[in-house]
This record gives sequence, structure tokens and C-alpha cells, in this order.
Amino acid sequence: MNACLWLGAALVAAAMPGAGAPAAPRQAPAAPDGRLLYATHCASCHGSGGRGDGPMAEHLRVPPADLVSIAARNKGAFPTAVVERIVDGRQALKLHGSAMPVWGDAFSLSGTPAADQVAAAKIRAIVAYLESIQKRPGE
Repeated sequence: MNACLWLGAALVAAAMPGAGAPAAPRQAPAAPDGRLLYATHCASCHGSGGRGDGPMAEHLRVPPADLVSIAARNKGAFPTAVVERIVDGRQALKLHGSAMPVWGDAFSLSGTPAADQVAAAKIRAIVAYLESIQKRPGE
């Protein structure tokens, strides 16, 4: 390659946006929004306020649970690990029969480790949201 061609190619490359700059670091994906996930996947049965009064509730054989009183039914403590197992499908509920979707499977359609991590993060976000809407004593 003669010197003029080489210099021209170098000038074109240098003029390109980002040329010679290090690649931008990958940003971690934003944490899932539990409130939005709940509204999208749970509210149709459990209601927007979590009281089991969603628009689909009347069509279900077994009424959906009142999710704002989980802690009250557990002597005031919110059972995070148990709720995670219920939401992801590892712990079946006799009350649900087969009506409640298993969100662990639904959020991880590809079954890859990366998809499983995303599914687990979504489930944790929903559970954290459920904990945030618990009735407090006196409510």
C-alpha cells in the first residue's frame, strides 16, 4: 500500500465516530420493576391493590388470594422465601389448583442460565413489591 493510500485510510478511520475509542462498557440491565410486573402479570386476578378482586377473579373456580395480608396471616412476618417459591412454581398451593401460572417457567422461556437469572430477578421484584403492599397493623 503506498503512503498516500495508507494516510487516506488512516484519516478516514480517524474521522469515524468512536474510531480508536475503547468500547463502551456494558451497562448492567436495569432492575425489573416489581410494580409494573405485578400490574402486567398478577393484577388481572389478584386486583390492582392485591386484594384478590381483579377483573378475572369472578371467573376462577378458586378465588385469588388477598396478597396484602400475607404478613398478617404469618404472624406479622412476610415469608419472602415461601412467596418466591409460590410465584416461581417450586411450591404448589392447594388453593390455586392449576389456575395460577408458574412464573418461573413463563419468565424463562429459553431455559438458558442467562434467562433463568432474568426470570429470578423478575420474581424477586414481584415478591419485593408484594412485601411493600402488606397491610400494617391498624390498617
